[in-house]
Amino acid sequence: MLKPRRTKEGISADAAAERRVHAAFLGYQPKRMKPVHFATSFLLALTERQYELELLNKASVPKAAPRDKKNLLDEYPSDRLYPRLVELERLSSDIDAEDFRALRAHLNAAYNNDGAALNAAFAPYNSPGTDYSAPSLRYVSNKSKNHGYSGTFVLRVLEATAEGQAVLEGCRRLLEAPPPPLADLGAPLLDEFDEPFADRYDEQFGPLDSDRLRLLGSEMQAQTAAIGRLVQNLETSRSAYALRFLIIGLCGWLFVYMMKRGGSDPLLLVDALQGTNPRIRAQSRASYARQLDIFSASYDRQRDGKATELSASDWAVFAASADARQTLDDHFRDLGVRIGFVQPRAANAKRKHIEIQADTLRVLVLSLIGPRQIMTLSELARALRQTWCICVGADAEDAQLLRAQRFGPLDSDEDLQPNAASFQALLVRLGLAVEPSDGLTLCAIDAEDLI
Repeated sequence: MLKPRRTKEGISADAAAERRVHAAFLGYQPKRMKPVHFATSFLLALTERQYELELLNKASVPKAAPRDKKNLLDEYPSDRLYPRLVELERLSSDIDAEDFRALRAHLNAAYNNDGAALNAAFAPYNSPGTDYSAPSLRYVSNKSKNHGYSGTFVLRVLEATAEGQAVLEGCRRLLEAPPPPLADLGAPLLDEFDEPFADRYDEQFGPLDSDRLRLLGSEMQAQTAAIGRLVQNLETSRSAYALRFLIIGLCGWLFVYMMKRGGSDPLLLVDALQGTNPRIRAQSRASYARQLDIFSASYDRQRDGKATELSASDWAVFAASADARQTLDDHFRDLGVRIGFVQPRAANAKRKHIEIQADTLRVLVLSLIGPRQIMTLSELARALRQTWCICVGADAEDAQLLRAQRFGPLDSDEDLQPNAASFQALLVRLGLAVEPSDGLTLCAIDAEDLI
């Protein structure tokens, strides 16, 4: 049987063709990506620095049985790693071997809280990718394989506009703040010195055209402004969750960018009633399914709608590949779920709907309301729809827009108003809104203190 042709990078010619298609239409390689993967890519591109993190990796990925090879001793098992760390004075000898095993479990839980992202990265293992749930920049390594250079792409788009450049400067200031206490847990295992990071985006996808970047920067202007406001609020609050909230916000930016690739005005109906209203649940599912279908067909629409430098042979390879198209679907599904827009989380749940999770809602509100600013519920709902493409039924225009996009009949009194009331109740529980009188809901970052 003939072996597939391979490029100088060692990937198949078909895989290289598919990568060029993704570069032409999306700007990066779609993957089954979690926020931790995006965070690795974005922070590497932003700082241009990296750490090796060999000791942290070996300590936080426990292995029971060794896998020794010729002239290579596996140091991942506890009985081998323990004496080495004591010898290197990275671990106190007052900690016995049993306590060390318990410590390793805590390290894994702390830096692998995204699940299945932290793998053994050093010999004799050859992991498909390693990412740390980073509490600070000292936990960022360049061993991730699952980000598709998405973080570099977002950074390049932000760099193309003055507002985006201001956002990036704010991100850098945010990262200079003292890290949260979680950063201290693994501190004895961290590298003393960092290394330069060489971004291979241009090598992988080719340079991004400056006109294309400016156009994308203009298309994403509202979302970029929202990220700028989020950064400002995070700087002011000095929250221990600042880095986590920043990544959720940037992934939200990317999710809206993906929806806009279809060329339509995206609209996602939030089921704030959590399934108690069958009509709201059905239309929320329909709004998600529609955006997934639009994104899945976005390459075809873009190719039909404008000239492209993409070769016919590259497009033929992509068009004939069921796996390549499935990758687009998986990328959209995974990111929407992982950033708290889409439920249920279970991969085998085919019928998904829009249900904004508490942390994600807090991030979205922080991106829309400035310090000491107050919005009515209707104003916040309109800003959420115009910026983040989510509809809750609390704005007077919501019903009309849903009808215009041919969603099924939703009654204002029986469907949309109860949905808006449930959404309002969530805002109140999160301290993001108060109801000073019947029929009046006011929203702010610290609503109870400000209003």
